[in-house]
Amino acid sequence: MILYRAHLLWSDSLNELRDIEDGGLLVDEAGLIVASGSFDETVAQHPLTEVRDLRPHWILPGLIDLHVHLPQYESVAMDGLELLPWLNTHIFPAEARFADPGLAKSAAQQFFGDLLSLGTTTAVVYSTVHQEATDIAFREAESCGIRCAMGKVMMDQNAPEALSEDTETSLQQSDELIQQWHGKADGRLLYALAPRFAPMCTPALMRGVGTLSEKTGAYIQTHLAESLDEILWVAKLFPECANYTDVYRQYGMLNTRTLLGHGVHLTATERAMIRRAGSTIVHCPSSNAFLKSGVMPLRRWLEEGLLVGLGTDVAGGPTLSMWNEMAMAGTVSKLRCTLLQEPEATVKPAEAFHLATRGAASSLGLKDRIGGLDKGMEADFIVVDPRVVDPAKRNDDATDRVLSRLIYRAVPRMVKATFVRGSQCFIQES
Repeated sequence: MILYRAHLLWSDSLNELRDIEDGGLLVDEAGLIVASGSFDETVAQHPLTEVRDLRPHWILPGLIDLHVHLPQYESVAMDGLELLPWLNTHIFPAEARFADPGLAKSAAQQFFGDLLSLGTTTAVVYSTVHQEATDIAFREAESCGIRCAMGKVMMDQNAPEALSEDTETSLQQSDELIQQWHGKADGRLLYALAPRFAPMCTPALMRGVGTLSEKTGAYIQTHLAESLDEILWVAKLFPECANYTDVYRQYGMLNTRTLLGHGVHLTATERAMIRRAGSTIVHCPSSNAFLKSGVMPLRRWLEEGLLVGLGTDVAGGPTLSMWNEMAMAGTVSKLRCTLLQEPEATVKPAEAFHLATRGAASSLGLKDRIGGLDKGMEADFIVVDPRVVDPAKRNDDATDRVLSRLIYRAVPRMVKATFVRGSQCFIQES
């Protein structure tokens, strides 16, 4: 066992932080947290344990990105377009290139390595329509040690020729990947069925996705109500459905394992459907701003009892940094407060931190395993140096001030090391 000594910080709820200035995190050989508390008490209860003194660094739970596209990483920061033309101009050509296994391998290596270097220990990932590229990505995730839920994108209508699939082939290949990867590496690797979004999926495909999720326990990830043009397109394609969310409901895709990217423009009826199903809205504020999709009312969705997490949505979002996404969640909430006259809209740093850690783990059904530093949880944690983002280089500032600087002044070099299930997956070169 190893006892890590550092300032410990994690979240129990939107409004409650756990903060131990001189803390001890005891991790066993299986990568489980045996104890977390004050260093003096922990070392007294576990004498003769190897101690790694990380002071003045802090230990935080690993960050959780609930919505990100691996093949789009090369296309970040392509400005000037809204969602649908952006997909056709930049994203679909990039995804088509993943028919090349060599490119798929090198891209996955860089993608997962960069996630870990930024403090992300768990990611919910879209691959491409290519079964082989998705298998390669899983192998790279297994090798580097990251925790992820991932799936091949599924599209059987209105897609570019190079990415369009036969319905049964898409479902069969997804099922094969589920059998191969869902639950592998002792549960570190999971499968997330990935029908891109309703306009590019037939009812038969969506029904098949719902059936596969029910049969196998795999997650479902897709997009919902991201832009107004998209919503109009859905209404024309599915006149039998009451609204966009009702498309997914009617065809069996809403359940407690469903992650709905964006949810910017949702009616009260749609929000009620999502609450009843226990599905999660994944807020991607950087992407929504970049593609001019809109500003999701995060505070209102939370107060209504919707489950909400955060996602970088690369390449709509310009960076894989969940620190940046936490900052953007706070920033756009302030814009709603001032520009839209919603005085209670502001989201605080501690709340954004919760959505990127314990809250996201809850959406994945993993809140007892990851997202915190409690005894019995798996040791997914990061080591950060708050002095890197503090112009005054303080060691003794108040926790809320430190967390605010980590979020709003984040730079990659503040993350010194990243651990998943107790194994070091990244260390910053000195």
